[in-house]
Amino acid sequence: MKEGKVNRFIDEPIHLAAVLGYNGEFVKDRSRMGITDVLNAAWSMKTPHPVAYMDYLDLLRQTGHQLEDASNFRTQVQKEPHSSKRIKSDHRHTSEKRGQRKEK
Repeated sequence: MKEGKVNRFIDEPIHLAAVLGYNGEFVKDRSRMGITDVLNAAWSMKTPHPVAYMDYLDLLRQTGHQLEDASNFRTQVQKEPHSSKRIKSDHRHTSEKRGQRKEK
C-alpha cells in the first residue's frame, strides 16, 4: 500500500474476493499484510474488529481515510505563512530608526 492510496488498496482484495471466490480470514490476512506501519498501528487500536470481511475492510478503509485526513491537515498547516514574520509597519529594524539612535 502506498500513502494516500487507501481506496485503491482496499478495492483490490474486494475485487479479488469476487473474482476468485476468496472470503473470510484469507481476505483479512492479505489486507493486513499490505498495509503501512502507520495504518497498522491505528488499526490495532480499533478493537474489536468486525467478523464479516466486508465490514472489516470497510472499517480498515475508514481508518485509512482518518489517517489521510490527519496527514493532509498537517501538510496544509505547515504550508501556511508563519505569523512570527516581521510586519512592514514595524520600524525597529529600519535604517531610519538606526540613524536616529546614532544622532542621540
